[in-house]
Amino acid sequence: MRGPVEKVCEHCGQSFQCVGYQCWCGTLGITEQQMDWIAAQFTDCLCQICLGKVATGELGPRSSSIR
Repeated sequence: MRGPVEKVCEHCGQSFQCVGYQCWCGTLGITEQQMDWIAAQFTDCLCQICLGKVATGELGPRSSSIR
């Protein structure tokens, strides 16, 4: 992928820019279990806010309310 791509978060509907594997998402410390959960729930990326919630356990496999 070249350059930023405008995407829409599949969880909240917020627009954001994705720059591929060197994106901000690589710095959030998502676990393998969390990545598996994201892949099972969604077909594309999540925005920085929603992905941050996954990283902290507020959303996803460690939360009490999985989507």
